[in-house]
Amino acid sequence: MSVKTLVIDDESAFIGNLESIASSYPDKLQIIGNARSVKEGLLKIDELEPELIFLDIQMADGTGFDLLEQCDRRDFKVIFVTAYDQYAIEAFRFSAVDYLLKPVVSTDFWEAVERATEEIEKSKTELRLNVLIDNIHSLSTENKKIVLREVDFLHIVKLEDILWCVADGSYTHFHLVDGSKVIVSQHLKEYEEILDKNGFFRAHRSYLVNVNKITKFDKRNGGVIHLEGNISLPLSVRIKDKLLEVFTKLF
Repeated sequence: MSVKTLVIDDESAFIGNLESIASSYPDKLQIIGNARSVKEGLLKIDELEPELIFLDIQMADGTGFDLLEQCDRRDFKVIFVTAYDQYAIEAFRFSAVDYLLKPVVSTDFWEAVERATEEIEKSKTELRLNVLIDNIHSLSTENKKIVLREVDFLHIVKLEDILWCVADGSYTHFHLVDGSKVIVSQHLKEYEEILDKNGFFRAHRSYLVNVNKITKFDKRNGGVIHLEGNISLPLSVRIKDKLLEVFTKLF
């Protein structure tokens, strides 16, 4: 995943240095903009909606701490950067992911980015699981349906009849309770939003499962989900503990 990143610092040379380091791995980090003051930084945060911010502590119109106190949104991670080390304790009081001293070297930079990426993924997972719980509790009793388009046919399928679906390149395979399968020439992502809202759970990056069809959860060997019809699917290690929380809240 490429993390959308904003750099807020009043030194143009430092901004250029970070952009140069980041350019070596564009698949990991994308610098979407920069700002050189607290005031401009607040505007750019609202405009660009970054996932990660490299934030200078001392700027001409205030500090990075001032910016965070004035910012209405906090749906991003922060890595503080400064030429002085006396601000470290204060930085972590604001729940910074990391704290870098200038001049920033590449190895320190990427270690901080790795930690930030893990935190961002964790936050996204927690959000998806909370939404899942809310959606399951609010499911209507009426039979909801989805249209699946094959080359020569349109299949109108009840959501409750879908056991799980798996990505296969640019195709998605829908496995149904009667043992049949529908293959559509669209990415799984095209269906993820509607399925997430109707009781499906991304147990792995390649597939979604119908939570209501889970019959057993084996915590051994990294985690295995058992579905109706003697179907067994591996569970992403990163998801295992969170899925346990879902079951605890549901049953």
